[in-house]
Amino acid sequence: MPPTTDNPDEIFDLIDNADHVIGHVRRGDAHRNPALLHRSVQVLVFDDAGRILLQRRSATKDLFPGYYCASASGHVISGDDYAETARREIEEELGVSLDVRFIEKVVVASAFETEMTALFVARSNGPFDFNTDETAGGAFFERADLRASEPRLALTPAAESALAAIERLAESGTLAQCLAGL
Repeated sequence: MPPTTDNPDEIFDLIDNADHVIGHVRRGDAHRNPALLHRSVQVLVFDDAGRILLQRRSATKDLFPGYYCASASGHVISGDDYAETARREIEEELGVSLDVRFIEKVVVASAFETEMTALFVARSNGPFDFNTDETAGGAFFERADLRASEPRLALTPAAESALAAIERLAESGTLAQCLAGL
């Protein structure tokens, strides 16, 4: 496996289940100990046809290399907030600047880490300038294709959570409202 392009010494806020800062943690430690709850963001970008942009993670990511994830995603660096991080990740990973709308925060756990992740939505038809250190490109997907059981995309746990939230919004009839005005 190629060496990671992620900095293990990045500092994240260590938080409790109520999202209060209780300390700080290095990325390298947070990604080896699921007891170290820290913050992240997921941004799902919709095009005018209602499709969702998913990016494929670079082979050099420290967790879930090669998996599909949200359109843009990342950790909240200590002292930053969720919305600021969402906008930064869009610019870093997709090469564009977009307005975002907050949807929800949930705890997402994997065998490697546990994150309080904030989901945001945005709208854009592109074009995108995918950052090759972060991504292996991306593509728009129909929601129905993402729900299909076969063939199944390899998705990060946070992407699975984000897509489930979008489906709940669609089922409740509020997805269009969330995307209105973006």
